[in-house]
Amino acid sequence: MRVLVNGLLQFDSGKTTFSLSLLSTLMQNGIEIFPHKPVAGHNAWYSFSTLLRSEELNALVGNDALKYYDEIMRYKSEKSGITNIINEINPFAVLLAPPDLQKINFDVRLYKELINEGVIVMLRVFDCESVFHFSLQDFEKVIPESLTAKILHLQKIFKATEVSKEKLRELVDSSPMITEKCTRRVFQNYKNVLIESYNDALSPNYASLDVDLMFVVTPGKVFLIEEFKKVIGLFTYPPWIVPVSSFMKYVRVVRSWNIEVGRYQLNDNLLDFVLKFIDKNE
Repeated sequence: MRVLVNGLLQFDSGKTTFSLSLLSTLMQNGIEIFPHKPVAGHNAWYSFSTLLRSEELNALVGNDALKYYDEIMRYKSEKSGITNIINEINPFAVLLAPPDLQKINFDVRLYKELINEGVIVMLRVFDCESVFHFSLQDFEKVIPESLTAKILHLQKIFKATEVSKEKLRELVDSSPMITEKCTRRVFQNYKNVLIESYNDALSPNYASLDVDLMFVVTPGKVFLIEEFKKVIGLFTYPPWIVPVSSFMKYVRVVRSWNIEVGRYQLNDNLLDFVLKFIDKNE
């Protein structure tokens, strides 16, 4: 079984919380399922603890990938190959940081633009063969002093290649193509896969559409989409450019379930539906 989870809203749809609920509940029921978030970004200022975990795991890794990693490691008796598991869960990781207003000469307009987009300071790229880390040249001239030392430390640990902001942006824009091979490899390696898209993108790459079920998540509610593959074919844009809100105009919701507040607990009726689906398609 392959499942794609995406969100109606650009931020705070609840994709990761729902996905963790599904993952945890299925694992508790003896069904092994592997989480896969091809592309993920996190902010060093708001998630400083991820920098500490990144050093521990010897790989740049963000909040969502860490949550998935910690969850599946609860059920693994063999703890070897930790870094490779991180790479499989999340092959493309983006580290962002806020700008320092004083360092950009108090240009408030530029500051607001950079705050909204985030300054890309580091990437981890896994092409299913090798891992590469890239960092922004002279990032210490742009970001707050309180972040500089730790990121420089990680840069040395990861042996990150320093590149221009244009090159980092080019790599981010290429992330759907870079992660395509890895997603297909995950499909080969694991029978059951749970994919989470990013922001409100329909899917993070083409391969992620090769799934059996698609769930659209909103705060408090999750929806099952019928015959989504037929509708996808109507769009001329790649799926990572298509917002879920646009996609929803052309599809039919066949089932819906409530989502519990702040708990990794799956709705009983939804669990029953998924278990029956797995049993039927074994």
